[in-house]
Amino acid sequence: MENPSSLLELSFRKSKPFRTLLRIFKPERRNVAAALLVLSVKHSPALFLPVIIGNVINAVIAHGPDTFNNILLNSIFIMVLLVQNIFTHTLFVKYLSKANRSVEHNLRYALVKRMQELSITFHDNFESGRLQTKVLRDAESVEILSRQLANGVFIGILNVSFALVTTILYDWLVAMFFLLTVPMAVLITKFFQKRMAETNKEYRIQLETMSARVNEMVLMIPIARAHSVEDTEIKQMGKQLQKVKEKGIKLDVLNAVFGASSWVSFQTFQFVCLLVTAYMAYKGRIAVGLVVMFQGFFSMIINSVNTIITILPEVNRGLDSINSLGEILECPDIELNEGRKKLDVVHGHFRFEHLGFGYNEDNHALVDFSMEVEPGESIAVIGESGSGKSTLMNLIIGYRRPTAGKIWLDDNNTQDIDLRTYRRFLAVVPQNIVLFSGSVRQNILYGIEHFNIPEERLLEIVHMAKLDELIEQLPDGLETLIGEHGDKLSGGQKQRIAIARALIRDPKVIIFDEATSALDVESEKYIQDSMVELIKGRTTFIVAHRLSTIRQANRIVVLKKGQIAETGTHQELIAQNGIYAKMVAMQTGN
Repeated sequence: MENPSSLLELSFRKSKPFRTLLRIFKPERRNVAAALLVLSVKHSPALFLPVIIGNVINAVIAHGPDTFNNILLNSIFIMVLLVQNIFTHTLFVKYLSKANRSVEHNLRYALVKRMQELSITFHDNFESGRLQTKVLRDAESVEILSRQLANGVFIGILNVSFALVTTILYDWLVAMFFLLTVPMAVLITKFFQKRMAETNKEYRIQLETMSARVNEMVLMIPIARAHSVEDTEIKQMGKQLQKVKEKGIKLDVLNAVFGASSWVSFQTFQFVCLLVTAYMAYKGRIAVGLVVMFQGFFSMIINSVNTIITILPEVNRGLDSINSLGEILECPDIELNEGRKKLDVVHGHFRFEHLGFGYNEDNHALVDFSMEVEPGESIAVIGESGSGKSTLMNLIIGYRRPTAGKIWLDDNNTQDIDLRTYRRFLAVVPQNIVLFSGSVRQNILYGIEHFNIPEERLLEIVHMAKLDELIEQLPDGLETLIGEHGDKLSGGQKQRIAIARALIRDPKVIIFDEATSALDVESEKYIQDSMVELIKGRTTFIVAHRLSTIRQANRIVVLKKGQIAETGTHQELIAQNGIYAKMVAMQTGN
């Protein structure tokens, strides 16, 4: 597929899944057509074998002068068909693999792209484990589905069609008898299909839930160990595993009943067919060789129909996965940036105009927040938990949109700008630093590696972030691998890497969100020294519980229940002897 993103334009849940499958594979139609054509040639020995066996038996029974030649010609014909299978099978796998792997890649690419576009609200409410399941399992299920359709359904239709046409040429009455297998298969399938689809959906939901719980459990292992609640975690996980087990058994039993019912019905039908054709041969209406040929064809039809029925659970699973992918690919909860004003320059001038945000009608996190921030000014925001600090930062970043009022950035309403272009001038240093299991260099240069940052500039940033001593102590310096989530580093070291990551981008707007709350005094001093370098000439918003972090801010804003309670410099607020002064007294013990 030339453009994987075009998958985002498809309807996955509102249209029929099979129709969606065809549209997914449309760009790969040449490879699919080539694969099916080669598959038809590859499968030809199985199609002609009953005819060859019937011809040989009739030639032997006739025992005429051409018996040897007939047997020889039939043998040569079937050997040619058998030998070609070596080459055509390889070609079939090649063409089908090209189509399948391309579609699998494009589905995963589209999922990753949509995940990056979906709102933070969506990610807050959707477990990461479920997202991983969709990227890994559901995309793979679609690829498996296409193989099942080619190797099972297509071959089955080819077998039934060839057997029926050939049988009609020999005896139309036997062909009519064969045709009865089709409605019988449809009836059996219809009887079980709805229950199988529902049971498979239940099983998939439990698998997704299990994946999410495993992900949470892994993240919580240090907490569980610290509080000695490993047994509780094991029991909770055991309950979810039990649900998966029960749903899996239910699905397997239903599939077994379905498969056994189909097998018994078709085997009985085949035996009846044998009796009918044997009676016809006994009466001299058909040759004995045709009885064998008809039995071969009938076995071919039964096996084909039975194969289709047997793989139907897999087909249902694949179709259900298409619906599952639709939960992400069709989700409307995305950050809308297309068609909005792109910013080439950001100065960092903010104006908050009667700003408000509510998570619902009864929960207003921010109410009538109004203030103006000049470029290069540093603003500290403090307040008790739930006062609206994090909500305000999320609105500034653009994670959430205001439900009331406006945010102006350099005279641009943030509702009208492409937030992606704004964030190129923004850096965030959060409380919970997110590092990945690469090197220190890779973590600092995350997202901008392709800009070819000069080594001198990188070392300058390392010095500004107070990382010199750490880099010297590490065995491989900047190339040292820091482990998953940076587990080989202390909290303060992680924070300084995060500050270096922010500095290297030369942002115009900085947000410090509780950047020192979990650090010891020495680490906090390092971070404060780094922050002095970072905020020079940049519009800065600092959220902190530790008031020592914010004393140098140009202004301090005290929030209470989503509203501005006090604002001013450190000295001004101390003089007011209000909320801020009391907070300082509590922390200093004065």
